[in-house]
Amino acid sequence: NEEVSPQRRYVIIGINSQNIIFKVKVISGYELALLDTTGTITKKHQASFIPSATVNRELVSLSDSVLLNPYLARSSYIPSLSTEPTAFPISGEILPISEIFNRLSTLIGQSFPDPGPTQERLRGAELHKLVCSALGYSNYADDGKFPDVKHQLLEVKLQTSPTVDLGVICPNQIDNSGISINSTAMRYCDTRYAVVYGVTNGITVTLTHLVVSTGADFFSRFTQFQGNVVNGKIQIPLPYDFFN
Repeated sequence: NEEVSPQRRYVIIGINSQNIIFKVKVISGYELALLDTTGTITKKHQASFIPSATVNRELVSLSDSVLLNPYLARSSYIPSLSTEPTAFPISGEILPISEIFNRLSTLIGQSFPDPGPTQERLRGAELHKLVCSALGYSNYADDGKFPDVKHQLLEVKLQTSPTVDLGVICPNQIDNSGISINSTAMRYCDTRYAVVYGVTNGITVTLTHLVVSTGADFFSRFTQFQGNVVNGKIQIPLPYDFFN
């Protein structure tokens, strides 16, 4: 969470695909710093999520933001066959948050193959596919940009642990998100969030809990990490022969 110090010693633990420690290596900060080609600290917002013991589907926000409300579709809206989930939102094609909740509630109890404990991105992609289908899209698309389902102004998070990584965007930010509908600039806090909790047995991930909220209401359900609020880390790719 901070710059590499040449004066420190660092313990690097190697874990294989079976979650078994196969080697432990101790190197000096100077040696580790040589592997850090960027020196960049990646900063991100984080929150914690404790699934409810009694309720597995939660709709935190009963309605959308005042800015988004005029552009909402009817609850019966189904995207056309040619509509991409990554397309920009269009007035009359944006489902109300209550309908997003209703459609995504069908995901609870579903499962998909677990690609592995270090494959969070692939796990997220599997959930994203299920979300696109549940919302009525005929195909899956992901451009890697915020929000995940841009056409619905919806960000999707898969959790198999209590820590929710939010990236550089804080859900309740009132800044312009860069997305406009009929010349009305949407803010980050107008975005809808679907947080899905899953459990894994190492073979399959089973979806157990769903929470849907606007960005503005996000921290009324999730606890924001305090301290510096924005947490930072340096990610250093290790050479393939590092543990040899």
